[in-house]
Amino acid sequence: MKLKGAVASALLLAGAGGMAHAADGVKISGFVDINLEHLSTPKNSVNRISSGGLNASRLVFSGDEDLGGGSKAFFTHEMQFSADNGTGPTPRQSFVGLSGSWGTISMGRQNTPSYWIAGYADPSWSADYSIVSNMQFFYAPYRENNSLAYNTPRVGGFMGRFMVTAGQEDGTSNGRYVSTAVEYREGPLFAGAVSDLKYNKNVFGSNILSSRDNYFALAYRFGSFEPTFIYHTYNGYYAYPPYVGFNASGWDAQAGMRWQITDRHRVFASFVVKKDDKNVAMSDAKGMLLGYGYNLSKRTDLYANYGRINVKNNTTVAYPMTFNTSTSPAPNSGIQLGIRHAF
Repeated sequence: MKLKGAVASALLLAGAGGMAHAADGVKISGFVDINLEHLSTPKNSVNRISSGGLNASRLVFSGDEDLGGGSKAFFTHEMQFSADNGTGPTPRQSFVGLSGSWGTISMGRQNTPSYWIAGYADPSWSADYSIVSNMQFFYAPYRENNSLAYNTPRVGGFMGRFMVTAGQEDGTSNGRYVSTAVEYREGPLFAGAVSDLKYNKNVFGSNILSSRDNYFALAYRFGSFEPTFIYHTYNGYYAYPPYVGFNASGWDAQAGMRWQITDRHRVFASFVVKKDDKNVAMSDAKGMLLGYGYNLSKRTDLYANYGRINVKNNTTVAYPMTFNTSTSPAPNSGIQLGIRHAF
C-alpha cells in the first residue's frame, strides 16, 4: 500500500509540474497512455479500454551525477502500470552505471543490445501492436535481469554494444544471455547487426538448451521520411516456464516506414513475413501494422493503430496481436484509438 501511495503521489507531482525534480539531479518522468480498443480472435471479438497503445504506461525515476573529468554516474528505475485500472507497478528497467570517454558500463535489469539495434528499425517504436516485438522478438528477449552491459565510445559513427547476464543464479546456466552488437549511425543512415545467445532449462526436464537469434537492421532518412528494414534468423530451444517449451528455426523480415508529415501529423507502417523451417511449434505468418498520430502539444498526442496477423497453420504457439490480454485464442487483429501524455 505504501508503494502504491508513493506512485500516486509521484504522478500527481509530475502532472502538476510537467517534469518533477525529487532531489538534486533526480528526475521523475514517464507516460500515461490509454485507448479504446476492439480486438478480434478467430472465434470472437471484444471491446475494451486498454493501457499502453504507443508506450507502456510507466513511472520513471532517473538521474546522473557529474564525477569530473568527463565521467558521470547515472541510474534509472522504471515501474510499469496499467492506466485503465491503476494496477501495478511491475518492473521494467532498473540499473545503475558509469560513463566516460572510455564508454558506458551499467548493471541491473536493462534493454538488450538487440532491442536497441532492431528496435530502432521498428517504425512503431515497440508499440503494443508492434509486429517487430510480437512476431520477430516474440520468444526472444529484449530486456534481461542480472545483466552487465558495456557500450564502447562512438568512433567514426561506429559503436559496439555488449551484454552478459547471470541468468537465474541457481547454480546452472539457466537463463544466461550473451549478446554482441555493432551499430553505425552517421547523418541519415543507421545500420546495425547483433547476435544473441540464450540458455534455457527444458521445462519438461533438467537439461539446459540454447537458442541463437541474429538481427540486421537498416534505416535511412529522406528528410522527414524514413524507410526501415529488419532481417532476423532464429534457431534453438525457446521456453516459457512452466508449460511452454519448443524447438524452432527459421527467418523473418520486416519492411516499414515512418513519416513526419508535418509538425503535428505523422504516420507509420510495418509489414513482417515469417518463414518457419518446420511449421510445427510455430507457423509461417504475415503481419502488418498501420498507425497515425496527431500531436496536440509537445507532450500530448492522439493516435490510431490498426494491426493484423495471419498464420498459415494452426500451431500451439500463436503470435498475438497484443500481449496485453489473456484472451484465448490469441487476438489476430485489433484497432486502437487512444491518447498518450508524457510527463
